[in-house]
Amino acid sequence: MRNVLLLALSIVASTGCVSEDQSPDGIDDAGIAGGKADGTELTACEKQAIVTFLNEGPTADALEEVGVHARAAANLVKHRDGADRRFGTADDNKFDSIDEVDRVSWVGTAAFQQLHEATAERCAAPAGDPYAEARDVTKAHITFPAGTVAPTDYDYPDAGSTGFNLGGTEFWQKWSGGHNPTYSFSEGTDAGRLCMQAAAIRFEEIMKDAPEELVKLNAETNWSGSFFNWNDDYSNPASFGDASGARLWAWRTGLIKWISQTKKDGSCLLPTRDMVVRAATACLQTGAGAAGEIQGCQAR
Repeated sequence: MRNVLLLALSIVASTGCVSEDQSPDGIDDAGIAGGKADGTELTACEKQAIVTFLNEGPTADALEEVGVHARAAANLVKHRDGADRRFGTADDNKFDSIDEVDRVSWVGTAAFQQLHEATAERCAAPAGDPYAEARDVTKAHITFPAGTVAPTDYDYPDAGSTGFNLGGTEFWQKWSGGHNPTYSFSEGTDAGRLCMQAAAIRFEEIMKDAPEELVKLNAETNWSGSFFNWNDDYSNPASFGDASGARLWAWRTGLIKWISQTKKDGSCLLPTRDMVVRAATACLQTGAGAAGEIQGCQAR
C-alpha cells in the first residue's frame, strides 16, 4: 500500500497535476454572461481592456502578480503563445474576442474578476477627446491619453462632397512574423489600430478645407482623388528599428498612399496639412511632365 501511495505521489509530481479544488474556477466555468454558462457582466470597454492586456504578452508569472489565479494564468498564456510557448512569434494565437478568453479552461468568474481588477484603470474615461491631437492638422507626432482603448472596428472618414476619399486599411508590421501586409483592421495591433484610426481622423480634418494645391491636382492630372490608409507599425519590442515619419506616396496614378507610422512607444506619426500641400505640389510637377501621370511622386 505504501508503494502504491508513493507511486501515485510521484506521478502527480512528474505531471504537474493540481487538484481542481486548488483553483477558484472549475475547468468549464463561465467567465462572462453568455459564455460557457451564466457569468460576469462586463462593459464593452472592460471586455476589450482584458483582451488588449492579454495580447500585450504578460507572462503567467506577471498575470499571477496582478492577481490572476495560477490555473487561469498558465492556460491563458499557453493558448496565446502557441506551440513554441514564446510570445511574439509566428505561431501566436492572440485573443480575437472576450469569448475566446472565456473558452480557455479554468477561466471562470474568479479569473474574470481578477482580470477586470487588473485592467480597470484602462476604462477610466480619458479627459477630453482621445483623438484631440489627431485633429490638430499641424501636429506630426501625436500621443493618446492613458487609458485609451484601441478601436475594434475601423470608422471610415467622411470627406463630404470634396471629391477626395480614403479607402481601406493596410498594416505593415515591422518585425519577424508580422503581417506584411494585412488589409484586415482586426489583425492590427492595438497601437497600430489607434494610429490607423487617428490617420483617418486627420484625413477628415484636412479635407474639411482641402488645400487648393490638392484640388488643382485632382482637376489637372489623371489622379481621381483616391487615397489609401497605410500604417507602418513598429510597436512590437522586436521591431526592426523605429518609426521615423509619415509620408504621402503616389503608388499608382490612381491611388496615393496615406502613410502613418506607429512608434515603439505607441505614439503615432501622421501626415500634416503642410505635407499634403508639398505632396500635391510635387505631384503636379510630375504630372506636368508625364501627360497627367503622377506615379512615384511623394512628400515626407
